[in-house]
Amino acid sequence: MSIGAVRSGRVLLTGSEGAIGSHLKAVLRDHGFGVRSLDIRPASDHAADHRMSDLCDLADMRDAMRGVDAVVHAGAIPTNRDDGSSVMSTNVLGTWNVLQAAVESGVRRVVAFSSINAQGSVGGMRETEYLPIDDDYPHHPMSPYQLSKHLMEEVCRSYSERHRLVTLCLRPVFVAHPLSSHLKGFGTTSFVETWRDDYWAYVDVRDVGDAVVRSLRLEDVLHDRFLLAAQDTSVSEETRTLVEREYPTVPWPRVDPERYLAHEPHRSLIDCHHAREVLGWEARHSWRDSPTAP
Repeated sequence: MSIGAVRSGRVLLTGSEGAIGSHLKAVLRDHGFGVRSLDIRPASDHAADHRMSDLCDLADMRDAMRGVDAVVHAGAIPTNRDDGSSVMSTNVLGTWNVLQAAVESGVRRVVAFSSINAQGSVGGMRETEYLPIDDDYPHHPMSPYQLSKHLMEEVCRSYSERHRLVTLCLRPVFVAHPLSSHLKGFGTTSFVETWRDDYWAYVDVRDVGDAVVRSLRLEDVLHDRFLLAAQDTSVSEETRTLVEREYPTVPWPRVDPERYLAHEPHRSLIDCHHAREVLGWEARHSWRDSPTAP
């Protein structure tokens, strides 16, 4: 059975007022898609086709799904909060509601925002198993947020296998905006310590938008998951120096570190070869080219 791409039509964008969602509205429109935005907040751009809805309300999702061809599901609580119940409810039950409503409405495809946190590979709660981190890294989610992202990926996989709904899960690392104040800290000494447990990884929101469009247009893939990271780290020290000092005993079983670091001294420790091979995606933007870079 051929699984076609979604190249035009109307896309339901959940989490449209978030840091990523607000950027994706323009990206989708620029690529010829109509956008129905959805968030618990009103539309900052006063869009006519906007729904103030709660992901945890299945009736709301059913109503929002009418007349759309695909979903970009960016709605979530992006951090740990309270005892974890709100995170689990919004991120897991909310995803289930989106997928259930999509199936009932005959929607063909959902591009869902997961996170590298789904693996439990970041945050320093367990020892790093190997470098560089790739999409095959074994999952051991530890925090409520990590667990919620792991489970939402499993919900997506289940709906693909049961209902033939295309679900593509994007796993960005920290998402940076080109004019964000966060960039002022990139390259500084303090980032070396504070971002150690995240392997100094980041990805530009413009590259995230490109991955979304590619996921909508990807053919003949029923379900998959893709790490998204910039090609370089967020610090000025060379990656070889960082690894020798911070991760000297972590094995490199899948790639020779000398070859991996040979041509890019600041190369990221997040290996996105799977997104490159399947989506044709590669990060093109670096903080080092930003006007706000130190």
